[in-house]
Amino acid sequence: MANISNVSLRVGRVSSATEFAEITITVNWTSREVSENYWYILRGFLVERDDGRDFYDTLPDGNIHWLSIGNLDDFIGTVGSQWVRPNGASTRTFTFRRNWNFGNQEAGSEEYLGVATIMPETRGDVRFSPEVSANLG
Repeated sequence: MANISNVSLRVGRVSSATEFAEITITVNWTSREVSENYWYILRGFLVERDDGRDFYDTLPDGNIHWLSIGNLDDFIGTVGSQWVRPNGASTRTFTFRRNWNFGNQEAGSEEYLGVATIMPETRGDVRFSPEVSANLG
């Protein structure tokens, strides 16, 4: 399975009201994945953390879900997503950049985290059976 070997993040100002986030992601593929040239969805996220980190969960499609636990005061946003494939290389690097207003995040100590996910197009699917009950009495 493809893996992410490196993620780097740059954040900064474009203007007084606009910031940017740039996330660079290095992906490694197995020799089988290179020969088959499988497709993957690659996603890059920006997560803001101040005093304490909120709780997040990874969804089956590779997105991040903000759970209703914690302070719920942290910013989270998608920097970019793209369908990628090895194209004959065992390692490739991708960069996503997005300009937007982070909101009022500059008060106090602010830390931004870059998080990336990768998921194969051929991922499995889940089907639930009809409910079956049993009575031990």
